[in-house]
Amino acid sequence: MMSRSFRFRLGCVALFAFAVTLASGHAHGQSLWLPRDRDRSLLVEALHPRLETIDEDFFTAAFFLDARWSLSPKVFLVGELPYARFRGDFYYYTISPGRSESTSGNLYLGIEVRGSESPIFGEFGVRLPTTEEREYGASLVGRRADLARAAFVENAVPITVAFNLREVSAGIVSRLRLGTTILIPTEGRLDTELLGLYSLQMGYEGRAARLGVALSGRVLVTSEYGNLGERSTNQMELHADFGPWRFRPGVELKLPLDSAASPVPVVLGVSLSAGL
Repeated sequence: MMSRSFRFRLGCVALFAFAVTLASGHAHGQSLWLPRDRDRSLLVEALHPRLETIDEDFFTAAFFLDARWSLSPKVFLVGELPYARFRGDFYYYTISPGRSESTSGNLYLGIEVRGSESPIFGEFGVRLPTTEEREYGASLVGRRADLARAAFVENAVPITVAFNLREVSAGIVSRLRLGTTILIPTEGRLDTELLGLYSLQMGYEGRAARLGVALSGRVLVTSEYGNLGERSTNQMELHADFGPWRFRPGVELKLPLDSAASPVPVVLGVSLSAGL
């Protein structure tokens, strides 16, 4: 007879296949790797995208500070503060050598609500439109650093609603996330857009290490351009952090898939997480 945890993981695979068919960044409100084994946790990430159209210096990167804070056993306050920096030679639409830019991203505020002892929880969150439109190089770095986040969308307010199914059994973690993001424009000339989103995350959580792999993506539902595949953006993520301490250093690798891999073949990152 199949165990409850095995049925859960089998269900995740089936639901994931269904999600890819129907929906596939403007997806996550936060990093998938924010620790969830404590009532209060922090995660700092520095992500360096290898941009094909830019000759950037080593410290060109996007930085994210994520936080999750328990308000009650069933309700958590979540937030993210993004920042991006660019320095180098810019060749995207025009040649601009020796360019230096930085911008804050779109501040994220949201809540998580779950039932007692339930693997199911819901998310609701909003990003404030605080990205500097004039700092195009920096915002481009921020967008390309993580295709599954709406942290550097310009002239729009992203509102995200998502359903999560997450379970930990004998150190094995399974998480399925399905939802939608609505992009409400802050300028009249732009249209409201609807995005479908998904992520499937599996890995190991132990006292001295966390290892994980995830697939995530989005599809622009309201566009009439092309088919679902042409309107989808997907990426694979790998994460590892180590140490029995309260603060854990980690490394990340993001691999954009399909057409998204052309401008950014790989994203490398480091992180520092904390359970408080």
